Amino acid sequence: MGIITQSSFGQSNAYVVADADEYFRSGRYFDAFFAYRTAARLPEFAGDYQIEQQIKNSSKALYLKKKYQDFRAFKKYDLAKDHLIQLVEINPMDPFRDQIPKITLEQAESFHRMAWRQRSPREVADMLNKAIGYYHQAIKEGLVNESVQVAIKMAEKSIRDTGVTDVPNTTLGVSTQYNQLNKPTTERKVEIKENNPL
Repeated sequence: MGIITQSSFGQSNAYVVADADEYFRSGRYFDAFFAYRTAARLPEFAGDYQIEQQIKNSSKALYLKKKYQDFRAFKKYDLAKDHLIQLVEINPMDPFRDQIPKITLEQAESFHRMAWRQRSPREVADMLNKAIGYYHQAIKEGLVNESVQVAIKMAEKSIRDTGVTDVPNTTLGVSTQYNQLNKPTTERKVEIKENNPL
């Protein structure tokens, strides 16, 4: 991890880096990319490793943000969530970070709706069971919504109504990766990621 601060450089053009850092933290990756490139052209920052890495980070974050938004728009929830988690790894302050459990909730609601389109009681029960698993995962990821508990109880009752009795008790685990990302932080840092730059 690296931190770019005004104390690292001369004061004359330090505001350029400060602006770039703020753009990055706030999710304005297009602006951050060009601000870091401007900084890299200044004599006092020429060849600076951290700034060069932040140029790459901004480019990758811009890509991940676009893919997240596209996949979510097309209801490809797993892909949307994967790209968002990668984005939050690069920038833990990304404005979309709180959408991770909301995507999981959308997955649960999707399975809940699809359950009633199934042909047999077994298929209905299995689909409802998947929905319950995602509801629980959304709660574990930090979602606070009383209606989720109501939805779980309704799905459980619907399973009982199918007459299917051997449905396993579903609990979908929450990845350690997400739990680490979801830890609160008071530090204002810019994380340097070196892998897979665009």
